[in-house]
Amino acid sequence: MNFSTFSILLFSLSLIIVSHAPLPTSGLTLHETICKETKENEARCLALLKEDPKIAAAKDITELTKLILKLALKKGTETQNFLKDMMKTDPSPDLKQCATTLYDGVIGSFKSALGELGEDDMTASYDAGVASDGPSTCERALNAAKTNPSIAAHDKDILLLSAIAFKSIEKLPS
Repeated sequence: MNFSTFSILLFSLSLIIVSHAPLPTSGLTLHETICKETKENEARCLALLKEDPKIAAAKDITELTKLILKLALKKGTETQNFLKDMMKTDPSPDLKQCATTLYDGVIGSFKSALGELGEDDMTASYDAGVASDGPSTCERALNAAKTNPSIAAHDKDILLLSAIAFKSIEKLPS
């Protein structure tokens, strides 16, 4: 084999290896790459994902996606508990619906998405996206009732985590 053939072969092999590298280009970590795709929510995305130090250390997209879904599940449970605590002083039907039915759905969707990972990523993606239905409905109902604005911040975080999880699942290898 002459030198030019060997050089072309080595160059081609290098391109193949680089194109399949799991690390994102442009020097960003995996979670930063996902957050960049959330556009105007990038700063909040980074702040949310920073709550779990394991997320920044994720070695591949599969590990990252599992960690994101676990964080989303944790935040969904925390929000539901926050809403249930609020019900003690504000027993409105809208708040009750948010704290029970709607956030039961959020938590169930994130659990389902986590359970489907690796087995049926399409369903996991769907479940992660559907998790946004609860906070959207909750926010509309509570805005109409002019309830505590701090609930909106929780709802927005869950909506964002749903979008982040959806984007992360989309990047999983088929």
